Amino acid sequence: MSERNLRAGTRLEVNQRGSLNAGDAWFPCLIVDMSDGGILLMSNREFPVGQILAFKSELFPEKVLECKVEVMHVDDTRLGTKIIEVSDSGRKLCQAYLEEQYAVRLDKLGPK
Repeated sequence: MSERNLRAGTRLEVNQRGSLNAGDAWFPCLIVDMSDGGILLMSNREFPVGQILAFKSELFPEKVLECKVEVMHVDDTRLGTKIIEVSDSGRKLCQAYLEEQYAVRLDKLGPK
């Protein structure tokens, strides 16, 4: 992802399962919202600001986003993370997922 501020991209609310790894084991989390540069996650684990985590989520059937995220802020059970490492195919997958989520929201609004 680009080297811009976490909140610079359009953030979309989503409800998508994911997994985090801090080096010992994978454990579940939930994507609360997402942009092309960051992910707000809900987790029952606590992490300090600055910690680097592996993240993965099956955004489409058999299409898994895998990346590294850095914890930027913590609020109760939510972690604001910045995507710091992702492959080109992972970046494209993330963009396609965000475009689909945006299109779904537009469809729900219906014609004007």
